Amino acid sequence: MPAALITVFVSVMVVFMIAAGQNSFMKYRIIEKKKGRRTEMSVEMIKDLIGQNVTISLFNESLASRGVIIAVEDNWVKVEEKKQTRIINGDMIRDIAIVPEKKAN
Repeated sequence: MPAALITVFVSVMVVFMIAAGQNSFMKYRIIEKKKGRRTEMSVEMIKDLIGQNVTISLFNESLASRGVIIAVEDNWVKVEEKKQTRIINGDMIRDIAIVPEKKAN
């Protein structure tokens, strides 16, 4: 019984530590933005991906968008999914993966 409680406690602590790390990163971004040291997303590389099937992962890792990049303006990326179109803030993008044609369908 005590071993099970320790296992549950350790797994809960790991989850909280991961969540705290994500929050600290977002707090850092907010502080830098308030100080005027905002770093803009480089759109040149993303403009090369216009028309390609991609998966866009966000910093909060709860959502990912899979579709075709149709436009990139300033700090925003427009992605056309199967049933909807999303406009994603570039500051929230963690990474973009190109999806092979076979998996895109």
